Amino acid sequence: MVELISKTKDFTKVIATGARVCYSGLPLKELLSRYTEEEDEKLIKKVVGMGHLSVVEHGTFTFKVSKELKEELFKIIIDKPYLKISEREDSFIVSLNLRTIIELTEEKPDFKVVKEFKKFIPDFLKR
Repeated sequence: MVELISKTKDFTKVIATGARVCYSGLPLKELLSRYTEEEDEKLIKKVVGMGHLSVVEHGTFTFKVSKELKEELFKIIIDKPYLKISEREDSFIVSLNLRTIIELTEEKPDFKVVKEFKKFIPDFLKR
């Protein structure tokens, strides 16, 4: 039904560095190397917990979604401008960011496609 094609490389590092760039005077090279994965996860969890979801927009996913979920996808795209859908002969290619996935799990938790997307939320961010 839903198959992951790709996602942001070094997902956690990219998101955490995006969060730190706003408030740190450190050079980017140091921000990328200074913190452990555990520290990155802790920061992301804290920022998201405070309601700042914009930082997780840096994490993107691309999925192959079967045609049987067409109706749900079209209901979602009306509300979510950051969701991109390309139709193929036998499926859809869907690109979206982590913020959109998190929001969808709260807004449309019963949709099959959302339940599939939810599997790709990092464990440390699951609510």
